[in-house]
Amino acid sequence: MSNYIKKCFFDNRAAVPLKEKTNEGYIITFAKFLDLNPNKFNYFECVKYLLMTCEVQNLEHGTSAGQIVVFDATGLTFAHVASMNLIGIKKILFYIQEAAPIRLKGLHVLNTMPMVDTLLNLMKPFMKKELLNLLHFHSNMETAKKYLPIEAFPNEYGGKAGSSKEIAANHIKLLEEFRDWFQYDEVSSRVNESLRVGKCDSAENLFGVEGSFKKLELD
Repeated sequence: MSNYIKKCFFDNRAAVPLKEKTNEGYIITFAKFLDLNPNKFNYFECVKYLLMTCEVQNLEHGTSAGQIVVFDATGLTFAHVASMNLIGIKKILFYIQEAAPIRLKGLHVLNTMPMVDTLLNLMKPFMKKELLNLLHFHSNMETAKKYLPIEAFPNEYGGKAGSSKEIAANHIKLLEEFRDWFQYDEVSSRVNESLRVGKCDSAENLFGVEGSFKKLELD
């Protein structure tokens, strides 16, 4: 992995599995900004990083009882939210709810703030009731203790797992070990459309582009 890619993709954010699980046996994936500069924020890269982390967990340990995602909203600004687009949000939420190979059991937002409400209002139209019911918001770690083992978290959050940057650096090394697999998956994991029966639920008809000037059918 080049230093440039590492700096652009990994050094600005963290999305790491914590070593300890919940009492129910769920894996905890912890995400936060490492660089708060909104000019370095890319929504798709953040989600890609998170999904890569979940994929590696499946490859290493097989399917799990479930996955809890915890996001620290510290540093989230209007500039971050404004850089997102609705179609992108809709596509990602569709994938998470319909296709992602994880059993999502909870979404916890730490250090919540008014800007989180703004982001949630953008996402709500594309979220099913089941996903909305998984959301939990915490203004501090005290309320999070009711759901999550605090000792599993980085030191800055009252845990014993080490610093966030240290955990992130170790996780990047793990992802690098799966570099060849990710490259292979990018080029080989495709649907053979010639075997499909019926109409394809393509991006065009799922997200409202079909019927545009790109395709004109005449009777």
